[in-house]
Amino acid sequence: MRGNVSRVFTLIVVLVIVLGCAVQPQLSPAQKRQITSKVYEAEYETTFRAVLTVIQDQGYIIKNTDMNTGLINATIDREEEMGSQVAQALILGYVADKGSNMEASFMVNKINETKTEIRLNLQEAKYGQGNKWQSASQQSVKQILDPGIYTALFNEIEVEINRVKAMNG
Repeated sequence: MRGNVSRVFTLIVVLVIVLGCAVQPQLSPAQKRQITSKVYEAEYETTFRAVLTVIQDQGYIIKNTDMNTGLINATIDREEEMGSQVAQALILGYVADKGSNMEASFMVNKINETKTEIRLNLQEAKYGQGNKWQSASQQSVKQILDPGIYTALFNEIEVEINRVKAMNG
């Protein structure tokens, strides 16, 4: 009986892992650009500073900025909760998923005096152990192309731009 429970549990874990690794549809460069870019009716400097404000508010650590080129690099660490790590250790004998590190790269481009474009690239690196004999290391890196994530960030940037415009009158 105990062996059957173990087999069923193992089968469930394998199914969850396989279904969680579903292949995303391939997007064309134009489709990716549509998801990852947005044009704002705002001056370059206002837009650049709005990006900085929003990503700091979200908990990102800013690694590099260059107002001359428009580049902003930032990261956020998303460690799995301790309870999840303990459960993984008990069930698997190691911690397969310790969390992830999200890297954001913004390119702020001046179109003209009143329009600015932002191109955003989000990548997620997952960390954990491949087996119980390995130490924790980077397991995978993937570009995030979920339109909802980009839309939410772009909307927050727009709100910040409008807030700054209202303050400046």
